Amino acid sequence: MLVILKENIRTLGKLGEVVKVKPGYARNFLFPQKKAVKATKESIAKLEEQRSFLEEENVRKLGLARELAASLTGKFVILVKQASEDGKIFGSVTTREVAKSLSQEYEVDHRKISFNGVKIRNLGEYQVNMELHSEVIVSIAVHVVRSETDAHELRQVKLQSQKSQQQEAEQSMGEKATGSEADQK
Repeated sequence: MLVILKENIRTLGKLGEVVKVKPGYARNFLFPQKKAVKATKESIAKLEEQRSFLEEENVRKLGLARELAASLTGKFVILVKQASEDGKIFGSVTTREVAKSLSQEYEVDHRKISFNGVKIRNLGEYQVNMELHSEVIVSIAVHVVRSETDAHELRQVKLQSQKSQQQEAEQSMGEKATGSEADQK
């Protein structure tokens, strides 16, 4: 089935392109999400009229995604799960759980989170990707721990390391500023 994309889709193409997809994919995903329309002469003409509006909307969404990505940089999620003595958790971590823990601060859709083919079934640290826009993907650290006390300790360590990194960055920026002032004199 031929469809016209109404937004950039990383795996298919860019806004306004006519692409061939399977009918089920179009009916069940692209059409309900309003990401594409069926390619007919009328829809092609209508899309050409709306192209500038759609491009502006895409640029606005990209800007919002980049702002959210900047605020998500360095963020981490700590999930408390029951586990056996050897570190295997009972069940597995889902994208919904990660999205729920992030939703306390940010508006996140669980369908935009990807585990990169890794099943999280053990305690430890994992990197997950969050696709905010077809051009903006953010990596987030997910820590799976056994108890609330472990979570609290890990949170304290992480926050302390982030503070020290910020202080180091501020010091290096200060040194660069004083160095550039000396160069100007």
